[in-house]
Amino acid sequence: MITSRQLEYFRAVARELHFTRAAAALNMAQPALSQHIRKLERQLGLTLFERDRHGVALTPAGAALLEHAERILADIAAVDDELRDWSQGVRGVIRLGAARGVMPRLARVLARFCADYPAVDVHLREETTAEMLADLLAGRLDAATLAVLPPVPDARLASHPLGREPLVLVAGPGSPFATRTPLAALEGVDLVMYGEGSAVRTIVASALADAGVTPRLRFETREYTTARVLASAGLAVAVLPRSVALEPGPPVQVVELEPALSWAPALGWSALRRPAPALAAFIDFAISALDLESA
Repeated sequence: MITSRQLEYFRAVARELHFTRAAAALNMAQPALSQHIRKLERQLGLTLFERDRHGVALTPAGAALLEHAERILADIAAVDDELRDWSQGVRGVIRLGAARGVMPRLARVLARFCADYPAVDVHLREETTAEMLADLLAGRLDAATLAVLPPVPDARLASHPLGREPLVLVAGPGSPFATRTPLAALEGVDLVMYGEGSAVRTIVASALADAGVTPRLRFETREYTTARVLASAGLAVAVLPRSVALEPGPPVQVVELEPALSWAPALGWSALRRPAPALAAFIDFAISALDLESA
């Protein structure tokens, strides 16, 4: 039977792809770590790492084991955290992912939550929807405000919808676009597009393809603020959540699209692990607060 210590040794090497660096991270001697990994491979009857003079690489079996190791070790850490939280009250750390378009609303909710739960430390990072889904399922995030849920329901993911919001076109002041503009008007127009993994990119690209419209994808960014700056300067147009387009910032013309586009963000967390007290408190608090803001 594989032990948690073996999984820790294996994960360290799999992350570093270097035995010496992994041994240093584990505060142990490199020969001892190599011996533990060889013992694990003999125990499983599998080669987990390809080793040559150029370095170390995961085999397919090693990649499969890493996925399980990340989840199992996250679960073990969660047990310690949850039991400590139950004994000490609502305290601990929440690793929270955030979709950029939800950030203004989320920041207001976090300010109130942190005031009510000062012993809870929230670690926040912005990611694409694809990155957040992967991190939720691997146990690297505890919760996330997802820009969109997977098209096929995933039993590993629990979620709560946060309403539906229009996506609008923004252009420089004095642009020739009308207040309501058909997608067909974007044919050949310079357009800011978001990077791979962005839910808004997927929505916009699908709508353009369905309409048979081919704009010029002149700029690519991960940030709504960058897209707005480029649009305000007249360099390109961009598609933003309406709440983001209406925030204070560089002046833009806000244009409703026909047919209308929208996105439906959701709060997501793992359905495979019972939330620790701090996370359970955050989920209840955030759902109530964000629902009120969406109403």
